[in-house]
Amino acid sequence: MSTTPEPPAPPEQPSETELERSTAATPAPQVPPVEDEDRPSTFQPWLYIKIGLLLLVIAYAIAFVVKNTRKIKIDFVFKDANVRVIWTILLLLAIGVISGMLISQLYRHRRRAKLAKQGR
Repeated sequence: MSTTPEPPAPPEQPSETELERSTAATPAPQVPPVEDEDRPSTFQPWLYIKIGLLLLVIAYAIAFVVKNTRKIKIDFVFKDANVRVIWTILLLLAIGVISGMLISQLYRHRRRAKLAKQGR
């Protein structure tokens, strides 16, 4: 004779009183706050001020380039060159930015080494 396995018992259903207690103890669902993106757009004066300032900076940069197109003679010790003023300014700006980054890295490295010696 072969016996067939019994099917698993259904899970117990909570009684009506337990359901009433659990629903009474459960707080009402909270409505999520309205995100800024979901609100209707309003007049934003700071946004327009920032856009205006950005446009002024761009206009100034264009005028700066246009005004500095004349050529100058630069002596590079081994050779002379005639270059536009704007390229000279941009080259010196790039040299300054790169030098500043390297010097700040050197300062940070020395400061960390000094703090490590002090035991911090």
